[in-house]
Amino acid sequence: MGSAAIAEQILERVTRLIPPGAEICVGFSGGIDSTVLLDVLTEHAMPAGYQVTALHVNHGISPNAYKWVKFCERFCANHGVALQLEEVRVDPRSPLGLEAAARMARYAVYSGLSEPYVALAHHMDDQAETVLLQMLRGTGMKGIAAMPELRELKGTGKQIFRPMLEISRAALAAYAQERELKWMDDESNASPEQDRNFLRLEVAPLLDARFPAWREAFARFARHAGAAGELLDHLATVDGVPRRAGEALPLAPDLPVERRANALRAFLARNAVAMPSESRLAEMDRQLFEARDDARVRIDHAGVSIVRHKGEVRIERGLDADGPWRVDWNLESDVELGGNRGTVHFEKTTGEGIAAGSTAGGGWYFAPRSGGETIRLGADRPTKTLKNLLQEREISVWERDRLPLLFHGANLVWVPGIGIAAEYACEAGREGLKPALRVAGKAVRVIE
Repeated sequence: MGSAAIAEQILERVTRLIPPGAEICVGFSGGIDSTVLLDVLTEHAMPAGYQVTALHVNHGISPNAYKWVKFCERFCANHGVALQLEEVRVDPRSPLGLEAAARMARYAVYSGLSEPYVALAHHMDDQAETVLLQMLRGTGMKGIAAMPELRELKGTGKQIFRPMLEISRAALAAYAQERELKWMDDESNASPEQDRNFLRLEVAPLLDARFPAWREAFARFARHAGAAGELLDHLATVDGVPRRAGEALPLAPDLPVERRANALRAFLARNAVAMPSESRLAEMDRQLFEARDDARVRIDHAGVSIVRHKGEVRIERGLDADGPWRVDWNLESDVELGGNRGTVHFEKTTGEGIAAGSTAGGGWYFAPRSGGETIRLGADRPTKTLKNLLQEREISVWERDRLPLLFHGANLVWVPGIGIAAEYACEAGREGLKPALRVAGKAVRVIE
């Protein structure tokens, strides 16, 4: 494949996937791959109306890091491309490993760019190596699908764009030589200590000798896995998995085991919960789907609680009981409760809320339930235990111990989501203070 064919292939992907005139920032390391990508985009995409910039992230790992910076500055100056330089700190002792920690640092920089598209120079060899690595790690379908051409960087509005996934490393090297480009060589690529380098240096030559088209085969397999993954994701939605994070998964015990597991995987993924091992997922599936209707199931995993309540599965974050606590209320309009419990806001109202005249004298405070609390919610209604009211309102058992209650001395005055004690309730036409609990999560939840 000659340089003209490579440029044409990359430009075709740009025009097909990116709107005309859009801003594209190239992740520019100064290595051969990103040098070729930046050269193609400046020579062909810029004349086509696209705005091309470059970003170099200095990880400070290589002893030649500042030589790379100088090279990138010269290259961009010669090509008339605006270059942004960013320095990041990478902990070499990170439990993620040096390579993964550096990647996370780069992506954090990408998320803060003004350009909506970030073009990266991953190619066919990278894709094949990624598929092989993911298979060796025992990943699922999403991992085997490896790197897509275009994907959103979640929560940022940025799109990661990889226009060279169908082009081999050898073809890019031929392009660079034909165009007489200069680039920097990463000395770390010569060491087989990193898993990817080991595959490239030790395994790839063996595969080349026996299966010369293995890269194309693995890249094709990644595309097929990606298509299969999309079908499984659609099936999970059909089986009741909500698209939005924070919503409950309705249980359907009559689903076949394989579809239950697929639904549970999708539910965890859409709620940004780390995926458990295969055996752990199977045990979660059994407990959640096969428990008795009245069973209370709670599974702690990866910093969250996965709970079954009233035929639904929910993700509860930070709801573990944290022992006794107390926050005084001195009639301020906003009370921060601490410990991720939220904030209570008091709004001045007329004819609703807590009677303003009853708040004098002090002795007001927030605290969790300790057991045995009672409250009467209306003058013509009986006194009930808080436990019964929480059960009637179907508030899950795991939320109850963290629910902040408002007391006046020994009297329970207000329970979020339940109501205000009759003896403290504001009468029609009188001034009142209406409390509302605001709890931050994926979105702010207000409980009155």
